[in-house]
Amino acid sequence: MIRSMTGFGTAEHLDDQVRIAVEIRTVNNKFFKANLRVPDGLGAVEVAVEKILRDGITRGTVNVNVAVQPRGAGAQVPINAEILAAYWRDLSALGKRLGDGAPVRLDALLALPGVVGGEEVILTGIENLAAKIEAAVKAAVGRLNAMRDTEGKATATDMRLALDEMEKRIAVIAVRVPDVITEYRARLQQRVQEILTGVEIAADDEVLAREVAFAAERSDINEELARLSSHIAQYRDCLAETGPAGRKLEFLTQEMYREVNTIGSKANDAEISRQVVEIKVGVDRLREQSLNVE
Repeated sequence: MIRSMTGFGTAEHLDDQVRIAVEIRTVNNKFFKANLRVPDGLGAVEVAVEKILRDGITRGTVNVNVAVQPRGAGAQVPINAEILAAYWRDLSALGKRLGDGAPVRLDALLALPGVVGGEEVILTGIENLAAKIEAAVKAAVGRLNAMRDTEGKATATDMRLALDEMEKRIAVIAVRVPDVITEYRARLQQRVQEILTGVEIAADDEVLAREVAFAAERSDINEELARLSSHIAQYRDCLAETGPAGRKLEFLTQEMYREVNTIGSKANDAEISRQVVEIKVGVDRLREQSLNVE
């Protein structure tokens, strides 16, 4: 079953130490590309997160946002009391020396460098944080893929309808092909008779036969119809396979275009040309959908 490249998945881990929220969005891309946003100080977990993504997603642009909020004891802000006391002592002494009796404000001291630990310091006190993040990412990928599977199933159904319609039109062309040569022969004979009317020259049946045979060979599209039908059969097989199929589907649509264009250029017939136009519409439809398939 094919899978869409676009999707959305979220997951959350919550315990007495931390709340972890993971959000994943995927969009079309010929290759795999991961854009990760994790809190400062957790760069080491990015490698593990990207591996999880690659295990569950083969291609597409993957945007991942990981939010981590400490709770309970883990939410305590690490204040460096020694540095805070040093700031207080030095600023108080400086104020007295300059004759400024204004008290040193605590909120101003907290904003000074080194007084309050950064986010990476806050998060180091949470037990097994990396494992918890990885578990949340795996859960989000699972929900993402469930959504992409559902969309892929709908896309496959639409693709099969397009293939059915194309096969009907191929059958119409196949029935029409013998009539094209018969009608060409009749038109050619009529044209020759019109030219030779009143002239004492008889039409050479052998020459006419050669001309008809040459036209038949030049406009023979049976091989193209067979290859086009084969591509459609392969396309159906891809839709039934498990695993990534997007690139193969794209290749098959390119081959379909090649055969359809050849049929249109070789068959000098209005009805076949009309069917060719409709088949091209179907191939276009398949191409657009295949670009959104993993």
